[in-house]
Order: sequence, then C-alpha cells, then structure tokens
Amino acid sequence: MNLKKKRPRITLILIGGFLLLNLVWYGVTAVEYKPFVSAVPDFDGVHSMMQDGFSYTVETPDYLSYTGRLMIADKQAGFAVGVYPHLFQDDTYEVWIQEGLNGYLLDVNNSLELLEPYDEQQDVLNRNKSEITRLMDQVKSVFSLD
Repeated sequence: MNLKKKRPRITLILIGGFLLLNLVWYGVTAVEYKPFVSAVPDFDGVHSMMQDGFSYTVETPDYLSYTGRLMIADKQAGFAVGVYPHLFQDDTYEVWIQEGLNGYLLDVNNSLELLEPYDEQQDVLNRNKSEITRLMDQVKSVFSLD
C-alpha cells in the first residue's frame, strides 16, 4: 500500500483512539465522583456547601486526569482537610493548619501519620490532633470514605 491509501486509515485510527480515551476518562470520573458530587449540591457549577459550621467542596478531576479533591474546612478554627481520591492507589490527604500568623500544610495518611516526618510538623500535628481527627471523621462520613 502506498502512503496515500494509508493516510486516511491512520487518521481514522488516531481520531478513534482519541475519542475512546476521552470516553473512558469521562465514564470513569463520572462513576467514581458521582457519590461525592451527590453529597454536596451544585451551586453555579461548583459543588460547595456550608453545614454545621463546616465548608465542604468537591473538585472533580481536570481534563484527562483521574484525581480530584474533596475538602472540608472549619474556617473559624483555622483547620482544613483535603482528600485526593485515587483510582488505582490509596487516597492521599493534606491537612491545613493556621496558628496565628503561621500556616502549615501537612501530607498525612488516613491514620494522621506524617508521610515525611519533621519535628516541627509533628509538634503542630500533635497539638491539633483532636481538631484534625474531628475533621477527618466528618469528611469520611459525609463522603462515605473507608
């Protein structure tokens, strides 16, 4: 076959592959994030709500990404927990702590253990463990995480 006959076939295969990739991405993210977006109502295209003093948000994955973010914040107390649900591995967690003028962003596992322990971060986490545990319990119950 010469190149002129192969070109339309190759073009169709590339377009079909791209369409299939988009269809799989949309299907997987729609199914995986359906329980999360149904727990938090849509308000002008953003899934966000305030309930019992907590702020909840759901960020669905960006285009061709499979990781979004679930967030709970207690803005009055200066604490927030972010959960990044992953399709093929364990979820990852981030904890935001505001103490006076200092802010901390800690990467933790679901047991609230630092992924990369540092003395100062461990002290901050230990001082605020009860508040962070309360937020973790709340985010797990609202979004039905195990």
